[in-house]
Amino acid sequence: MLVAPLLSPVTALAQASKDKPTPATAMEMNTYGLMSIATFCDARQLEIDFNKSLRVALAGQGHVFFGKHGGQIPGSKMPLSEEQFVNRAGFLIIAGALKVCPKSVPAAEKARFEKAAASLEPSKK
Repeated sequence: MLVAPLLSPVTALAQASKDKPTPATAMEMNTYGLMSIATFCDARQLEIDFNKSLRVALAGQGHVFFGKHGGQIPGSKMPLSEEQFVNRAGFLIIAGALKVCPKSVPAAEKARFEKAAASLEPSKK
């Protein structure tokens, strides 16, 4: 897992907490995502490797998401797994980075993202 070593202590703390975690709202998820995009873009501007920059951005978002919300999102009966979180948040960070700091996303990663995004679009007949 990309961020598993970074999230496990937080996940354990969230589960041990006496306060029951509440699902993250859409506004909270948007805020966490924007913060992660900014973190990613800043890291890339400092010439930090693409994968390391993404990992740092995901870790920051993951700590809050799992620590405060126990991995829960509205409308879902089960919390997101770390793998689901990484896939989902990583995709959204790259999408945001392509808008905010497009030069920070290598061409190969941009092509990979575009292929994945195209596979999510509904078929047009």
